[in-house]
Amino acid sequence: MMDQALHMHMVPAADVAALRAFYVDGLGWKTWGPDMPGSVMLRAGTAVIVFLPRDYLAKESGIDVSAAARAINAVFVETKADVDSQIARALAAGAALTSPVRDRDGGLYSGYFTDPEGNGWEIVWSPVMRPGADGGLSLALPQ
Repeated sequence: MMDQALHMHMVPAADVAALRAFYVDGLGWKTWGPDMPGSVMLRAGTAVIVFLPRDYLAKESGIDVSAAARAINAVFVETKADVDSQIARALAAGAALTSPVRDRDGGLYSGYFTDPEGNGWEIVWSPVMRPGADGGLSLALPQ
């Protein structure tokens, strides 16, 4: 497992601009990654925090927004096989699968589950997100 953290929070679309104003303009936090209209991506130490409109989750993952966790924590693994094994271990430990493992846009391969406490998790292999030199996430965009 890689040690960086990606925390995705699903918020009403109308709140995204206010969150950007608070964290970026108010606190001076740095934005991270590509500029995605309607979202806020922030770097805080070795963690990346993303605020996304609720409907984005349904579009990207196939999860029913009304039943999804408000926050999703992403765990990045080294290979696609690691995604499959981590999801299988989570299910064996009592997690509920909320979206089947599948290839997604951008070459991402991931699956979502909710643990017994209701926390949402994405286990993901990505060709563009990998460990940075400081242990945080780095983004390798195609040339």
